[in-house]
Formats: sequence, C-alpha cells, structure tokens
Amino acid sequence: MASCEHCGTEFAEKSVEDRFCCRGCEYVADLISEQGFEQFYDLKQGLAVAPVRSRPFEEHDFSWLGPKMAEAEGKAAALEQEARMDLGLEGISCVGCVWLVEKLFARHPGSIRAAANPSSGRLHLEWVPGKCDLEPFLRELCQFGYVAAPAGVGGGDHERRRLAARLGLCAAFALNTMAFSLPMYLGMSPDDSFAGLFKLIAFISATLSMLVGSGYFIERAWRAVRAGSLHIDLPIALGLISAYIGSICGWVLGRAGLMYFDFVSIFVFLMLSGRYLQTAAVDRNRRRLIRRQPVPEAVPKSDGSGETVGREEIVPGTGFQLAPGQALPVSGILSGKEADFSLEWIHGEADPVRFSAGSRLPAGAILLSRQPVDMLAEEKWEDSLLAKLTAASVGDRGSPGLDKLLRVYLSIVLVMGVSALLFWVWRGDGLTGAQAMISVFVVSCPCALGVAIPFADDIAASAMERLGVFVRHASLWPRLQRVRRVVFDKTGTLTLERPVLGNPDAVSSLDDQAALALARMTRGSLHPVARSLLEALGNRGQKLLAEHGYGETCEFPGIGVTLESDDGSWSLGKSGWSGDGVENVVADGAGSELRKAGELRASFQFSESLRPGAVEVLQGLAKSGLSLHILSGDHPDKVERMANTLGLTKEQSIGGLSPEEKAARVKSLGCHEILYLGDGANDSLAFDAALVTGTPVVDRSLLESKADFYTLGSGLGFLPNLLAASRARMLAVRSAFGFALVYNLTTVAFSMAGKMSPLLAAILMPMSSIVSILIVVSVSRRNSKNNS
Repeated sequence: MASCEHCGTEFAEKSVEDRFCCRGCEYVADLISEQGFEQFYDLKQGLAVAPVRSRPFEEHDFSWLGPKMAEAEGKAAALEQEARMDLGLEGISCVGCVWLVEKLFARHPGSIRAAANPSSGRLHLEWVPGKCDLEPFLRELCQFGYVAAPAGVGGGDHERRRLAARLGLCAAFALNTMAFSLPMYLGMSPDDSFAGLFKLIAFISATLSMLVGSGYFIERAWRAVRAGSLHIDLPIALGLISAYIGSICGWVLGRAGLMYFDFVSIFVFLMLSGRYLQTAAVDRNRRRLIRRQPVPEAVPKSDGSGETVGREEIVPGTGFQLAPGQALPVSGILSGKEADFSLEWIHGEADPVRFSAGSRLPAGAILLSRQPVDMLAEEKWEDSLLAKLTAASVGDRGSPGLDKLLRVYLSIVLVMGVSALLFWVWRGDGLTGAQAMISVFVVSCPCALGVAIPFADDIAASAMERLGVFVRHASLWPRLQRVRRVVFDKTGTLTLERPVLGNPDAVSSLDDQAALALARMTRGSLHPVARSLLEALGNRGQKLLAEHGYGETCEFPGIGVTLESDDGSWSLGKSGWSGDGVENVVADGAGSELRKAGELRASFQFSESLRPGAVEVLQGLAKSGLSLHILSGDHPDKVERMANTLGLTKEQSIGGLSPEEKAARVKSLGCHEILYLGDGANDSLAFDAALVTGTPVVDRSLLESKADFYTLGSGLGFLPNLLAASRARMLAVRSAFGFALVYNLTTVAFSMAGKMSPLLAAILMPMSSIVSILIVVSVSRRNSKNNS
C-alpha cells in the first residue's frame, strides 16, 4: 500500500511511480505547487484528509449565490457594515485547509475575511458590499477540491451544539460544587458560620447540573423505556437521580454520608464529555459531504411560465422540465427531442441509453445530456418506485445485545441496592441502609464505560479516516462483530463508477491543439466516458481551458459531440463517426474516437474495471470465514463473468434483480448478520434490511445519508481494515469493561457495608474514568501495531 502525497489516504499502487490516489489529488497538488502554497502540507502535518476525487473536474451550480449575496449586502447596507454570509464547505478537514481557503479569498478584490471551520464544515465570509464577486472565488475553491453550498442546519449539528452548551455550563457547575464541598471534606466544622452557605452553594450547583445536564440522559432513558427497550442512559439516569435525592435527604437529616452533590456535578460533566466526543465525531462525518440531491424537490413547468411544481404535486399529465444530472422523479414520456439517460439506479447497467421523443422512461432515470428535456408525467410521486427507494431509512439500528446486557446489569444493581437496604433495616439502622442503597446506585453507574466507549469509538473512527472511511453511526462498531456475510452490489461498488481508460498514452500524446479540443468537448458532460477523458487530461486540460476558453459544442445523443473552433471542426464519439452523419458509425465498434475534419487523431479504449485490490480483498475475506455474495440488477451474464474473476460460485452471485428482489435476498440470507455494500438507489431497500451498511461515494448516490459508513477512496482495501478496527475496538472495550467490573464489585462491596463516603465516590469516579481511557488507548495502540 502507498500513501497519497496530497491527502495521505492509503491506496493500492499500480506501479512504483504512483504518487496520488486519484486524478483529483494529483491536480490539486500540482496547483498548490504552481501557486506557491506548499505551506499547506506543513500545516497539514501529515494528517490524512479526504481524497479530492473528481471535484475539480465537475461543473458546479452557483445559481443560488446571486440572491444570497443580494440579501447579505441588503442587510449590510441597512446596518452600515460589511456584508456577511455563512456557507457549507465540502472537503475541508484540517488547519492546512483553513489556511489555504483564507489565502485564496484574500486574493480577490473587496474581500475582508474568510473563516473556515473544519469541525462544523462551515465557511464564514465577509466582504465590502458591491466590491467583491464571490462566484469566481467559489469556483476557484472548486479547483482546489472544496465545494461550497448554502449552509443548512441538520439535526445532528443541532444536537452537537446543544451538547456543547450543556457541557460548558456543567463544567462550571462541577468546579463550583467541588470548590464549596472540599472545605467540608478537609474538616470544616458543621457549626462554622460558612458551612451552611457552602452547603447551599453546593446544592444550587448540583441542582443546576441536574437541570442542565442530567435532563439529557433522563429524557433519553425515559423515551427508551416507553418504547419497550433499555438504553445505556438508564443506569446513568438512575445513579444521578439517586445521588441527587439522597443528597437532599442527607442535607435535611444532617447525614453527611448521603450528600453526593459534588458527585452529581462531576458525573454529569464526565458523561456529557463522553457523549459530546461521540456525537461530534459522527456529526463531523455526516457534514463532510455536500451533495447535490439527484432527485429534485421541485421541477420547472414545461410551459415556459417559469413556475415550478413540487414533486409531491406532480399528477399524471403534468408537463415539467428535467435538468442535466437530475433523476426523473416519476415515470413519464420524453417529449421534444432525444436524449441520453442512465438507468443504473433501475437495473445496475452503467452504460448510457439513448431515448427518442415519445419514449416512456421509468422513475429514477438520470439525464446525461447537456441540455434540459421536457417530460410528461404518468404517475404521482407517492406511486413511483423512486419514492419508495428514497424513503427514510431505519436510522441508527443501535447495538445488538445491549438491551439484554442492560437488563441483567440493572437487575443485579437493583437487587444489590435493595438487599443492602433490607439488611441494614433488619440490623435496625435504616439511615445506614438508605446510604448503602444510594451508594450502590451511585457507584454502579457506568461512569468508566460512559467515557471509555466513546473514546474507543473515536480512536477506531480516526484510524478509518486515514483510510478514507467515515463512520456515520457509532453503533456500527458492535454490530460489525455480528457480521458473517458480506453482500456486494456490482456496478459502482465492486467496479469503479466510471469506465477506465485502457490506453492513457493516447491522451498524454495529444498535441495542445487536440488536447484543447478534447477538453472543450468533455467539459461539463455527464457522460461517464467524457468524464473519464477529462480527468485523464488532468491539470493540462484545465490550464488549456483557462487560457483559451470553452468554445461551443453540439451534442448528438447516443453518438457523440462536435466542436467548431478557429482551427477546424472536431468530433468525439463512436467509432467511425466524424460528426456529419450516422452512416459511418461502426455498429459494434468499441471505444471512442477523436477526429479533426473527419481525420482520426486518437482512439480511446475503455473497460469496466474492478476496484483496486478487489480480488485480493475478497479472497482475504473468504479465508477469514466470511460468506461473500453479489446481488446485482445488472445482466446475469455480466455478473457471472465478474463472479468467475473473483472466485465466487454461481450460487453466490445473482444478477437481474429488482430492488425488491435484492431486499428479499438479503432477508433470506440472514439479514441480522449481513454487511451490505451498495451505491445506487436500487440498493436502498436492501440497505434497510441489512445489519450493517456502507457505500462508496459516487457521482450520483442517495445512500450516503442512509449508510452506517461511507468511503471516499477508490479501492476495497478498507474493508478488512474496518473489520480489524472493529475487533481492536472490541478488545479495548472488553478490557475497559473488565476493569469496570472489578471496580464496581469493589465499590459496591464498600457501599453495601456502609463504608462508601461521598468524598471517596467523588475521588474514585474520575480516577476510574482516567484508568479506563488509559486502558483503551493502550489496547488500541497494541492492536493497531499488530494489525499493521
């Protein structure tokens, strides 16, 4: 394995000369070097960031920018200040990115300040109203691999902000409670003139901690109980409530052994710290991608009125316009002109299909032509297959077995606590019994695990980020331990999402004139062959376009594209086609040809290619005892040929499946033990059925928001590493759990004997958390070295 010189992601090198994981990283690295921004790599400090992939070569829509700028400058004029705007930013991940974005913005006239935040994925801009044009800056950002979009506020981001606010307040409350409890532990007399005041302040601080912080855990625990399940927050809530009520009783009765105010505040702070760590890491990965939704929320009417119609309002007979790159929301009739569509979402076939006027297209067909087309709807949105495939996912599936473990754990704690109370009541000392019971509930709170488990999750997730894999649900890790079968979609999952250029020398050997013509004819195209050629041109193609302009092209759906330039007529299309008719097209010709005035200048050969390392990865997974399967909507013959290449039997590889059939197969194979990898809308129903789900991020995908994890790399080498990280995380958690078990048995014994004082509990709790974290770090590092 090699590491990309730009992003640091590990990839399977094809030759010793390979330095970058993708064309995008190669292009951006050249751009950084040419413009003197090498300090970016010094600031990055060797950290692995997300691969650039094809972002610099894509066309990005900034039609939303004008109204937002006008709104921002209108507010600025009213307040007589600089204009301000907040945006979402894809691709930012380190302090080097922050520095680079700020440097780029400073070069534009009228700019004042750019503040990028890798944690929140936000970009704050300030500029002089009327003196700065943001669009050239945002397009320049795209060249460096960053994509800006209107800032949105997701549920996860809101949750993280709420936790951050609670955490800050509870930290202050905890410090306050400890400061005013310590003098009593150090021997302050109960008769001291300040003793009553100190107790009052400790009570108020603990109460504020309960109101601000514990409500988070109590609310979640109560919701879980009402839903008929148990959550890790339940024992936390039980311990907090017991400690708080016991402390009030101890204060009223003058029983110092019952006063756990400091424990309450410290415990709330530690638990919120662990939960924030877990939530922030997952939320960061959810915000990492800013993807244009392929299924439009609304479409323009085809009558030229400029009005739009929401997809939920579409009825049979509605005429609407579909833009390039968008998926048809409902089945409909193509009117007006022929066009190229991708049906990959429907049956997995990656090759574009040409449709003529009057053809019926299924919902989910994606327009690949450069110009919009008019459609006539044949069904309502709620009746379309795409509506079913894009329905809300089942969400975070939780951790299997946790309910059972919590039931046993809580039962033992309750029995031991009540037994301690009854024992001391039988001995005639009810107050000591109450202290013993409350102490049992307090010290048995999963404090160590409440901090150690999120820390173990973060270590495992960080290790996977270096491989270009990003976790969206923390419960992924325990679920991975139950995986016994791995099911792959074929096209875009086992194979690359676009065809691979088999003779790259044909592009590199072009003179500048031909390279410019090729760049012009492939720029902005959604056709997979054109996108592969534009990426193959890389930095050279982008420089030629910037220097000489784009030129005017004419598209012939299903055949090719032509260009009229100062140096003559060019064409790029099927074998034999020269741009002046279809009679010379070779019916069974392979590849594409670049011609000038009919004269052949270059021929390009393409093939469907497995993702790097696919054969080795699948062989390794099979040797480890996992059962492997391919479920695809692609033609059965293609699936069988791929299965033979991968060493799978006919029974393990099935093609020609509809989305419903894929989901049914997943259920029949044992959905409770399946890791499913897919990339298209036709995998959506199977996603909902599988135990663990993952997706490679491709050009047009709906599954990043439904998957437990996604990958930005081009290979499959991450898969065994993901499973290894899960095992390492499991060993770390089990080690911490073993320590917690010994700790709880010891402290519970002290508590039942009536020997657990609030001071001892307040000291042992943070110490146990620190020890648990050290165990997690030690075990994780050891397993990481063993796996490497």
